[in-house]
Amino acid sequence: MKPNVTSNKAALTACVWALAVTPYGAAANLPEWPLVPSTTVAEANCAATEEKIWVWLPQQGAESVQALLERWQQHPLADLSGCFQYRTYADVEHLQCTAGGERQHLRCDLALLPRELLQRHIVFTEAQIGSASAQQIVLPRDASLTVFAHEMAHWLGFADEYQMSPSLANNYCQGGYEHPSLNVVLTRSKQLTAQDLEQLWQRLPWREAVPDWRLLGQQQANGKWQLGSASATEVGLFASQTCAGVAGVYSWKPVAKFTAMEYHDVNFWPKVYLETARALQRSSRLRDHDDGAE
Repeated sequence: MKPNVTSNKAALTACVWALAVTPYGAAANLPEWPLVPSTTVAEANCAATEEKIWVWLPQQGAESVQALLERWQQHPLADLSGCFQYRTYADVEHLQCTAGGERQHLRCDLALLPRELLQRHIVFTEAQIGSASAQQIVLPRDASLTVFAHEMAHWLGFADEYQMSPSLANNYCQGGYEHPSLNVVLTRSKQLTAQDLEQLWQRLPWREAVPDWRLLGQQQANGKWQLGSASATEVGLFASQTCAGVAGVYSWKPVAKFTAMEYHDVNFWPKVYLETARALQRSSRLRDHDDGAE
């Protein structure tokens, strides 16, 4: 997660509802999604088709996190993100979190049962910044809703649109990710033949929102097409900063505007992003976003 471009002043309203405290490593007697503000625990069941996600909360001082999770219900990504279940921890040391990588992201060695190893976990702890890997999101206790949404979007298949850190970019921009992202495509040239441009159009995750392949570029005198849609095009092909640090690789996104995948506090989630994610989920659950996502 890239630092925001404006002052990030959290204004989370405290929410009062019962938090059942359980021993570390045991399932908490907390409501599954959705949360309902109440002085009693709200009971709700996950649908059989929903992916269950563990949310790890501190036994003390979790009020801001609870408020954040309630506000998440109104976010446009919420209905795509699975069903939350909760457990609490008494001591942050039990999470066994360590920092690594260029941006010192935390990863936690959670005490899990064998059947839980492949499940997803969201951990609210003493992190300085948020980050996401294939099975784990780690967030500060005072994380904003926009930061939470950015990290959840990685699990939905969205890549960062700001310049990736060198180690991540060398993997992603060289085609090392198992799953192509929903909002970024890569090319090895800024000019393509008409045939190659049409093939690029065919493989766009957002192809249904682009009615004609010629909207993706401008034809040149040599007959080739310079990549990049006209500024007036609502959905097309626009340069992103994702692979700006990798020579010979160019990254492209569907819209010209800044989105929440470039600056989380912009909080702009284009309609084409939501529609692309929904189309994918008709045939699968949350995507496996590769380790190293930021």
